[in-house]
Amino acid sequence: MFEFFRKGVASWFAGLLLALLIASFALWGIGDPMSTLGSSEIAEVGDEKITPNDFARSFENEWQQSQQRFGQSFTKELAIQFGFGTQVVTRMAELKGYDVEAKNLGLRVTDEDLRNYIISFPAFQNADGSFNRIQFEQIARYQGSSISEFEETMRSDLARKQLIDSIMNNIKAPDISTDTLNKYITEKRVAEILTIPASTMTAIGQYTDEDIQKQYDDNNANYMAPEYRDVSYFEVSASDYKDQFEITEEEGLASYEARITEFTNEEQRGFIQMLLDDETAANVAYTELQNGKVFEEVVMDQTGEDASEYEFEAQSYTDITEVYGEEVADQIFALAQGQHTEVIETALGFYLFKSTTITEGSSESYDDVKETIIADLKDENALERLYEVTDSIEDELAAGAPLNEIADALSLNLRQIKNVNSEGITPDGTASNDLPLIVDFLTQAFQAQIGDEPELFEGIANKFYMLSVDNIVDSKLRDLEDVREAVIADWTQGRRETLATELATKITDQYSAAESADKLLADFQDIESNNLTVNTVTVDRENIENNVAANIHASIYNQEVGSIETIPAADNDGFVLVRVTDRIFGDNADETKLTQTIQSVNGAYQADIMGAFTGYLYKSLPITINDQVVSDTLQVIAGPVDQ
Repeated sequence: MFEFFRKGVASWFAGLLLALLIASFALWGIGDPMSTLGSSEIAEVGDEKITPNDFARSFENEWQQSQQRFGQSFTKELAIQFGFGTQVVTRMAELKGYDVEAKNLGLRVTDEDLRNYIISFPAFQNADGSFNRIQFEQIARYQGSSISEFEETMRSDLARKQLIDSIMNNIKAPDISTDTLNKYITEKRVAEILTIPASTMTAIGQYTDEDIQKQYDDNNANYMAPEYRDVSYFEVSASDYKDQFEITEEEGLASYEARITEFTNEEQRGFIQMLLDDETAANVAYTELQNGKVFEEVVMDQTGEDASEYEFEAQSYTDITEVYGEEVADQIFALAQGQHTEVIETALGFYLFKSTTITEGSSESYDDVKETIIADLKDENALERLYEVTDSIEDELAAGAPLNEIADALSLNLRQIKNVNSEGITPDGTASNDLPLIVDFLTQAFQAQIGDEPELFEGIANKFYMLSVDNIVDSKLRDLEDVREAVIADWTQGRRETLATELATKITDQYSAAESADKLLADFQDIESNNLTVNTVTVDRENIENNVAANIHASIYNQEVGSIETIPAADNDGFVLVRVTDRIFGDNADETKLTQTIQSVNGAYQADIMGAFTGYLYKSLPITINDQVVSDTLQVIAGPVDQ
C-alpha cells in the first residue's frame, strides 16, 4: 500500500510516513525471536519462564481449535510439520513479554477493573449485552482452566491490553487527503499482456552430432547413473518379544489393583447454581431458602432468569474442583439430593448451589478389563526385554564386534539389500522389495561408508536397527548412446527457452526506449510471425474478479505508465511481458472504502510500530527461546507413530 503513495502520488506525507517507520526501527531495533538457551525451559522472558508443560498445554488448546476449523485430517504431526509449534511458542513468548513489561512499568489490574472487564467482554455476553455467567464458566472449562485460573488469565489479558493501548492509541499515520485516497481507491490500470511460451518456439533448427555431444558434455550431471549400495541390517522391536511372555492371574490382579482409578467411574453430582453480585442479595436468597422457598423460584426472583439456564449435568468431584475450587466441591458433595449450600464468596460474586442428581460411582471388574491388562503387561515386559537386548548390543559394540557377529550372538535376523540407490530404486528402475519400513533407513545407509563401525539407531514405535554398507557401486556417467534421446530432448528444450528469452529481451529492450512510448505491443513485427497474441486488460486495485493472475496484477501495479516488465510464466513455460499503458481515476470513492483504507493505512503503520516494540522486548527483557527443548517437546506432543 505504501508503495502507491511513494511511486504513484509522491505526496509529502509518504516520505514522512516512511521516515517515521525507519526512525522507530532504528530506535528500538529488531531482536532475534529464535535465539537459544542452555536450560530445560522452553523460554525465558525476563525473570519468568515458560515450561514444557506450559507449551504443551497451549499447543493442545490451539491445535484443537484449529482442528475444528480444518477437520480431523489436521493432525498434531501435520501441524508440527507446518510450523504450528513455532508459531505457538513465539506467540507465548511475546505475550509473556508484554505481561512482564506491563509489570515492570507498574501496570496493575484491580479486582474492580477485572470484574468490569469480564462483564463487558463480548464473548461472555447475551444478545442484549448482559453478562452471561454460564457462558463465562463454560469458556473457562473449554480452556481447561478453573474459574480462578481463568480469572488470572483475564487479569493478564487486561494488563497486556492496557500496555498495548497505551502505545497504539497515541500512534496514527499522518493525515491523508481525500483526493489522494480517491486516487488510490478508484484507480484502474490498463495493461498489455504478451505471453511467450517456450513450447511454441518452432524455429529451433536441426541439431547436429556436435550439438548433441556438446549438450552431453556440458551437462554430465544430468546423465549420471546413481550410486548403488549393498547393505546388511537387522532390526529389533518390542513387538518381537510380546508373545514370549505369559502373564499369571496374580500379576494381572496386581496390575488391576494398581490401576483401579482407570477403571473407576467417580461419583457425580448434578446441580443448579445461583450467582449474585452482592452479599446482601445472597444472604436474602439464603434466608428465603431456609424459610422453605423453592430454589428455582429464588433464582427467578433474584436473577430474573429461569433456573434451567443455570442447571448443570452430573459432574465428578474433580471436575467441580477444577472449576469452582475445593470449598465448593466439598459443599456440593456433602448435600443430599434437593438440598442447598450456604453462601459461598468468590471473586466473581456469591454462589448458592442446589444438588439435583446424585450418580453413584462404579468400577469395571477385573474380568471386564482383563484382556486390556494382560496386553499392557505383555507390552511392558516386551519393552523391558527390548532394552535388555539393546544394552547387550551396546556391550557387543564396545567389544568391537562387527554387525554379523552381533546378530549371531543375539539371535537376530540379519538381512541383505542388494543394488539399491538413495531413493530405494534398483538398476532396472523398480522399487526394492527388500527395504524395511524404517524412517530414515536409506538416509543412514547412504551416509555410512564401508568399514564404518556399526551404530545402533533408534526408530519409532519402540524399534531399533543397525546397518553396515557391504558394497558401493559409484555413480558414473552413462554412455551417450544410452541417454541419447534424453540429451536430444534437453537440447530441444534448451533451444526453445533460448529463443523465448531472446524474443522477450528484444521486445523489452525496444519498448523500454523512449521512442516506443506510443507504440502498442501488438505492432511489434515478430508478434504475428510467432503466432503470439497481445491481450489488453483493465484491472482495479483489488482485482476482485481475478481478471489476471496475482503475479501479473502485482506487476501491473508496481510499474510506471509506459514501462514494461518480463516475468516468468506461472507454468515455467517461457515468459509473460506486462506493459502498463494508462491509469484511470474515478471521481469519488465509496465512503465505506475511504474509511476502510484509512483504517488499513493506520493498521499497517501501527503493526510496524508494534513489531518494532516487540523486537525491543526481545533485547531488553530479554526474550530467549530454547530451540532444542521446543523440538524435544514437540516430539513428545506428536507421540509414537506406528510404522
